[in-house]
Amino acid sequence: MVREKISSIRQPYWHKIRGKNLGPFIFLLINLFFIGLIGILYLLRDYPMVGADYREAIPLFLDISTFFRKNGLSIQWYTPAFGGGFPVFPDPISGQYSLITLLTLIFHPLQAIAITAIIDIGIGLGAVYYLLSNLLKLHWKAGILGAIFFSANGFIMERLAVGHYVYLIFPVMVVLIVLLMESRLSWGMAGLALALVITVMIHQAGYFSLVLFGLSLLMTIPILYIYNPALFSWRRFISVASLGGGLALVLCASKLSAVYSFMRFFPRQVEDFYAASLAAGLLGIIFQLLGAMNLIPLIKLIGGNAADLEKYMVVISRAPFGYWEFDMSMSPVVFAILSAGFYQFIRRPREQIQRYTRNKRWLAWIFLVFFTWLTIEFTLAKGLVYPSLEKLPVLSSMHVNVRFAAAFILPLAVTAAIIYNRWSSNLSNRKAWLIFMTVDILTLLPLSIYLLSKTDLAARDYNVTESQQIYNLIRSGDPMTITGIGSAMDNTDAMLYHMSNLQPYEPIFGYALQNFHPEVHAGSIWEASGGYYNMTNPSGYVFPEVNSTRPFERIPVSQINELETFASYKQPGWKLPLYQQVLDRVSGVSVLVVASILAGAAVWKLVKRAQRKGSR
Repeated sequence: MVREKISSIRQPYWHKIRGKNLGPFIFLLINLFFIGLIGILYLLRDYPMVGADYREAIPLFLDISTFFRKNGLSIQWYTPAFGGGFPVFPDPISGQYSLITLLTLIFHPLQAIAITAIIDIGIGLGAVYYLLSNLLKLHWKAGILGAIFFSANGFIMERLAVGHYVYLIFPVMVVLIVLLMESRLSWGMAGLALALVITVMIHQAGYFSLVLFGLSLLMTIPILYIYNPALFSWRRFISVASLGGGLALVLCASKLSAVYSFMRFFPRQVEDFYAASLAAGLLGIIFQLLGAMNLIPLIKLIGGNAADLEKYMVVISRAPFGYWEFDMSMSPVVFAILSAGFYQFIRRPREQIQRYTRNKRWLAWIFLVFFTWLTIEFTLAKGLVYPSLEKLPVLSSMHVNVRFAAAFILPLAVTAAIIYNRWSSNLSNRKAWLIFMTVDILTLLPLSIYLLSKTDLAARDYNVTESQQIYNLIRSGDPMTITGIGSAMDNTDAMLYHMSNLQPYEPIFGYALQNFHPEVHAGSIWEASGGYYNMTNPSGYVFPEVNSTRPFERIPVSQINELETFASYKQPGWKLPLYQQVLDRVSGVSVLVVASILAGAAVWKLVKRAQRKGSR
């Protein structure tokens, strides 16, 4: 009874000082610094060798940067640099209008990707803290720790190290949950912001992250409801989701239409099949979430080799991937807190069940169990529901399903923060600070495993030296005009030697380019044969009907001006269908209008706040 009275007195004080000091903000910045620092050091641990997928990412953003420098921020429909002529904007993973691309106008793409990763992690940190502290009304220390539990994970570390730039926007998904739940923000403004965030994610090729958001949301919302049903206004929730989702389709209509026009010819239908049993698959997911931060110390403790982690995961899950695909590691502290919470539950099961099932909470438990199972099915690529969903658009083009295990990171972090908050709420101020600092440090400390381990878990076989030379050429004003088609060249070599290549990196055509059948050959692009130049007309991949062409067809000799323009990174003037022209304008204007409304509302709020302070 005495403890409850002390807690009731202390809690208002905590909430009072939270709004008046910069303590939480400073702690978020400090933790962001350490998480970002470890991420960058892990990325650069074998510099100039970096992760294999930077072989695709760095030339792509160098190419887009070259186009922007010559044409402004107009749409780059095609590039002459890869594959004898390729689509760019219609490619779902191009990321033309992403933060990475804009930063590449100032920095080398590797630096731009690293900066973007830190910004995205910072947004995720802030969003989780806001969700826990401002919406769930947890103590700010629990909110800080929950944000760290979420952000200090192996999924982001490995994506940054290996070059999976499309997944770096994963932490931003928490902003969407905040917008759906923040009742102090009008549903209209929340809907506008939701649409704009989704648009940003899609333009950074964040399709997979949006699916992860959906799975995370479906598990996190029941947890939040079980903790406090009063948080939810379902009418507002549905209104924001409806407005934001519908408006996002308008904002992204240009991109989605272009992607569809390309992928109708190359749908990239892929399917994962893992032969592991259900029990082995569940064990594999647990090992994924334990990941490098937990398993490497354990392996070292028993005298094993960290290099065997990949072999163990392949044997358990029967998924033939490198370890970086499996690693969703969360800090051991998270699992210690979850274990302690589970122990407290089984000590007084009747009391806990009564507490967390009243007021229709039992319905939330049903949804939580179902959506957890659904996420397990997505991760294992099998089950009762998943086979009916995997043929749907977008999902049918995704594979490496083991990545879906990342959807568990947010609900586990939120649950751990709630358990910590309940346990620490009755502590004295001195003990609360001591334990908070200890847990904070112990949560971050395991990230050092990524730096201390001598085993390379990220397949670092791409040398960035040549890409730095290309970047210097672009900055010095080199026109980067393409003069020929080269054989046995990757995308970086092609750009360096002002060539296009016959062996591009483009997953749309298959990882072995099994669906890529170019009619060009090694030699000058001006070499003519059969009435065609030696350069593909890339409009045939996307809009062949209005350009009287077909996929892989070369540029006819009658289009000498188009070839010269295209080879010099300028707009060749190939036709767009009327619907695409309309959607380009509608999406462009809509993005500007929505961004202006949100910016204007933010400025107006700041002005009103300043006026209120001035009148005191």
